Amino acid sequence: MSQRADQHIGARIADYRKIRHMTQASLAQRAYVSHSSLAKVEAGLVPASPALVAATARVLQVDVAVLNGQPYMSQMRQDQIDHLIRPLGEALDLYDIEPDPHIRPRPVAHLDIAVTTLLRHNRLAEYGRVGSALPGLLGELTTALHTLPQGEQRRRVAAGLANTYWAAHGLADRLGYPDLASIALDRMGWVGVQADDPLLLAVRHYARSLRYVRRNNPRVGLLLVERGQQLVQQADDPRSVPALAVSGKLHLRAAFIAARAQDQDTSEGHLDLGKGAARQIGRDVPETYWLSFGPTDVAQYEVETNVDLKNMPAAVKAAKSLRFPAGHSPTRVGRHFMDLGRAYAHMGRNEQALNALLRARGTAPQLVRYHPTAREVVGVLVRRQRRLPEQLTSLAGWVGMA
Repeated sequence: MSQRADQHIGARIADYRKIRHMTQASLAQRAYVSHSSLAKVEAGLVPASPALVAATARVLQVDVAVLNGQPYMSQMRQDQIDHLIRPLGEALDLYDIEPDPHIRPRPVAHLDIAVTTLLRHNRLAEYGRVGSALPGLLGELTTALHTLPQGEQRRRVAAGLANTYWAAHGLADRLGYPDLASIALDRMGWVGVQADDPLLLAVRHYARSLRYVRRNNPRVGLLLVERGQQLVQQADDPRSVPALAVSGKLHLRAAFIAARAQDQDTSEGHLDLGKGAARQIGRDVPETYWLSFGPTDVAQYEVETNVDLKNMPAAVKAAKSLRFPAGHSPTRVGRHFMDLGRAYAHMGRNEQALNALLRARGTAPQLVRYHPTAREVVGVLVRRQRRLPEQLTSLAGWVGMA
């Protein structure tokens, strides 16, 4: 069932608030959010910030995904993705049983190529291809890990399996299945020990921290980031480019978490530390443990953290000097333009907000189609205008709001 324009996040918050027999004032007080901000969000006049959604979800005792309107079943059926979820769940569940005699893994070199191809599709947010490849590849890699003796080939398989669990986590998370995403991260921790790679485990903590942001628990999120930094120091060479990139990305995640918590000093402190790591590397590193990092990524986080700190003019100013190099991660570029659209929407600059969303769609279409930020900004733009531009009408239908 597609989502009507009046079924925005604020409307769902209002629905659950009334079910819980709460007034706006009481919900705002218990969630530690501004009453006026909550009223505007419920009326659909401004986008719901991720922090507000997490805070109200905690008080209303519902999952954030429920308020965000995920999963997007109508769009998943149109994109022929919905049928991929059950096989993925089964493949994630069967990680510790005896090897399946019906599965004959390809040679390790061929599995390496398959994992590289999967990660390329994941980087491009090609969810259909990722979802189709995951169950079979997980089965092959798991079987190979259980049957190969200790040695270099087994370590390569363990690293490939960790990569595949990372892709599974990303797919489940973006399609609105947080429980499945959490299972994939748990499996990643299990295989990370097999791979004997502290940087891999540090990246797992990077991903885990986002779960606590969504639960409005920044303290635990920051603790996980700190634990990740400790793991970086256990790497063979903590001054290597991969280690510096992972450490820098962890600092950017901490800046993001602190910004969501409206802690500007902590956010700016971690952003400065991220800048320091980027200066040491001296260039963009597009793919280090599935993460992009470098001066471009730091500049993007300066925009994103200003949006989360509700400093929209500063976000727009920072965005004007941001230039993405050729080949930069399409999902990161798409995310940037969604954040910019959120900033413009808050400032009442409807045309610029729409243009930013269209640029995001052009760069990473499936990311935008399944992202709650895009839907929320589109909803705000729809409700503000009596006569909708053709492009906005088309975009609203494409994301499932018509």
